Amino acid sequence: MDKLEVQEIIDCLPRGRTPFYYFKDRYALMLMRLAFEKPVSKGAIREAGLGRLLEKPVVKAAMGACGSGNVSAEICDFYWPDDYVCYLLKLGVWGSRDRWSDQTSRCGYNLVLQLNFSTEHTDRYYELVDPDRKHPFEYSGHPISRSGRRTLAWSRMDIDLGRGEALIEEIQNDWLHRAQGARRYAARLSGDIPMWGITVCAEKVVEYVDTVLAPHLKLWDEAMLAATIWFLREEIGIRRIYYHTHEHGAQLKRIRWGLPPRSLYTSLPRRFCFETTEEAPEFLLRYAKRGKARRLLNAARFQSIEWPKQ
Repeated sequence: MDKLEVQEIIDCLPRGRTPFYYFKDRYALMLMRLAFEKPVSKGAIREAGLGRLLEKPVVKAAMGACGSGNVSAEICDFYWPDDYVCYLLKLGVWGSRDRWSDQTSRCGYNLVLQLNFSTEHTDRYYELVDPDRKHPFEYSGHPISRSGRRTLAWSRMDIDLGRGEALIEEIQNDWLHRAQGARRYAARLSGDIPMWGITVCAEKVVEYVDTVLAPHLKLWDEAMLAATIWFLREEIGIRRIYYHTHEHGAQLKRIRWGLPPRSLYTSLPRRFCFETTEEAPEFLLRYAKRGKARRLLNAARFQSIEWPKQ
């Protein structure tokens, strides 16, 4: 996309914080809610390629609570367990027209969706870590919030509004990776210790990771992908979402070192019922018309999920 296209998407959506509530496996309910406008049977769910979602405990609990054999919007929207977390979504822009340093599949810009921590987390973070303007678990070179919110994770997207297609370029986080590394370091020490330009209490770093961050460790990746799909489908009406594979995505974006975690491109999209496809996003085919770029694209494999018109 060009920068103006990205900014137009941002400008047409409500500004301010957008809460996104999440609990373990909520994506299963959400995907079924997005797939059907009317109540449907379990057989229809399986025929749509979403059968694996029916085995999720949260789906069984939701269906049991309503006493119906069909899956409906009411089941998916109104079932809430006691244990959930709140994130705040925010949009941003990523890119400099240098696609190799930006790690984009074509020249241009990406739309960024940030999954930011809520005040409940951040208050405890300031209490324990006391960062004093420097935040040791952030990397400023990535598309994180610059307005006071702390960013847990983000996704980058390339979008063709005309065709209703989007490509998820990446899902990533720095915060958990750095915090877990800090915890391993702090666990071997005691008292005040230096950490990325600030001084922190080792015992409080351990407490922060073990208690405050604990609920997010097992949720962040599926919460980020769920928020991305919800945004693309519900907010801007995208009907087909592509996702890179681990190997071919790295080739298209020329990532030679520091490859992203494989699970983010294998087990995570499989849980969300993405299927491997030989088709590529049309906007990439228009971009890579000849030469090495086209050969790489022709050989590439993507994963996709689609919502046909009803």
